[in-house]
Amino acid sequence: MFKVISMLKRNPALSTGQFRQHYEEVHAPLATKTFPFIRRYVRNYVKPAPAGKEPRFDCITEQWFDDKAAFKKMTEIYATEAGRPVREDEKEVFDMAKMELLFVEEVSSS
Repeated sequence: MFKVISMLKRNPALSTGQFRQHYEEVHAPLATKTFPFIRRYVRNYVKPAPAGKEPRFDCITEQWFDDKAAFKKMTEIYATEAGRPVREDEKEVFDMAKMELLFVEEVSSS
């Protein structure tokens, strides 16, 4: 498996509630429809610290692929006309300048 983690900040025009609603009801379904080979797609919404400081990111997203080739296929589709709706929606929901993408190797102790 190949795993990608995205650190996401909401578009400043959206409240945290609007961000979460849009991500769950619009963006995530659009992404899974456009890229059906994403094996697992998890959104982890960050809660503010008790002191009230706004978190650096609003969501930490995990995407699993069968292998690096499947991820590469996603990036190729993303760059085409078929990926345009996803790209356009990202501008609506995310602060693109603050987005960070990480390629990780997951190790688990069981």
